[in-house]
Amino acid sequence: MARRQVAASVMPDGPEVATGGSRVIAATSDSDGTSPQPPRPPTGRTDSPTVAGLIALLAALGFALARWQTWANGSIGRFILVGKHFATPAQLPSGVPIAPTYGYDGQFFYRLALNPLNLSKTAYGITMDRPYRYMRIGYPALTWLLSFGQHFLVPAVLVAVNIAAVGAIGYLGGVFAREGGRHALAGLLLPGYFGVITSLSRDTAEPLAAALLLAGLLAVRARRPVLAALLLAYGALTRETVMVAVAAIAIMRVIGVLRRRQRPGRDDLAWAIPTVVFVVWEVVVKAATGSIPLLADGGRNAGTPLVAPLQAFKSNLSHINTHQFDQYDLWFLEIAILALFALTALASLRSTSAPVHERLAFVLYLVEICVVTPSTWNSLDADLRSFIEVYLLAVIILLGTPRRSPGARLLPTLAALTVPALIVVTQRRLTIS
Repeated sequence: MARRQVAASVMPDGPEVATGGSRVIAATSDSDGTSPQPPRPPTGRTDSPTVAGLIALLAALGFALARWQTWANGSIGRFILVGKHFATPAQLPSGVPIAPTYGYDGQFFYRLALNPLNLSKTAYGITMDRPYRYMRIGYPALTWLLSFGQHFLVPAVLVAVNIAAVGAIGYLGGVFAREGGRHALAGLLLPGYFGVITSLSRDTAEPLAAALLLAGLLAVRARRPVLAALLLAYGALTRETVMVAVAAIAIMRVIGVLRRRQRPGRDDLAWAIPTVVFVVWEVVVKAATGSIPLLADGGRNAGTPLVAPLQAFKSNLSHINTHQFDQYDLWFLEIAILALFALTALASLRSTSAPVHERLAFVLYLVEICVVTPSTWNSLDADLRSFIEVYLLAVIILLGTPRRSPGARLLPTLAALTVPALIVVTQRRLTIS
């Protein structure tokens, strides 16, 4: 019954009706009429979100140290991957090596982390390539704050923030698992996404944005709208795709008000404040750069639905190597794993105890990745890090399924399938750029 109330009483979509001073809470059930399992008491010392968080934190720290000593040859600045195409060596802060390539996204986060208030196109020896980089100010701003504005600390703090974010994802995963009536260590599936390894390797914002998104969703479940608003607002400034989950919360709130099941109030802060913050920052960037990032780069980041994945499949299939496992084979393995998680979650939408706004967010994230441009789908070296929200929401939905449901029974198998991809990606990130 406690678990039924978790699913039914969250503020955006809980099917509750206020009558005088009482509430009538509608119970959720499986499609076959069986009720979800209630949360069970801890079964041992390891059945704790704290333990899950520590495991994720130590794994991320161990990987970062190994990459630092192997691939980076003891230079933490190599994680940034500053490319010569966007850099002026004489103007770069000391100790930052330049790669003989175009570099990677981390170089733009590094550039903003040196001074988040400097929105010039070129500063500190790095030129920004596209306006949408300025939208993702959350990760650089936190790095700048923790480095006390000291440029020599920024490369190390960029890595440290992501290590801490991975640990936070592990902890939050443990909370989601416990709320779903499972062992807390099952929550390690959330940080166990291959794209997280690449983000940690190259100083990109996905781990921090994911941690903020997950924490915001848990705050919504706990009916703490102010905390949820702050977390989701900062998440939206870290990675704009967090606004998809905010939109799902808003949609369910509006539907509840239109159906007269809910009234406008404090609960709407969870979506209203992130929306206002996101829009205000777009206006600030417009004033500083002359263009609205979200609109300026819309044509580069979105296209006709399903065209990009179909083109990527066609192109990469022609490069499959049947004699050696290479980057094309790895791409298909990662796509297959993500697709299996997504399809299993779709089949479990009716049986899961996850709140309706989380289920809607999952569907919206699926739609989102189907309209992104081919450049995102064709990237062989990103390990699908841009699709992390689809994976996270799919796992949350599956963690909320009853133990005897097909989704719950498939979850261990799906977890096992991720292991080969994680091993290969780890090996690649420790040996090659």
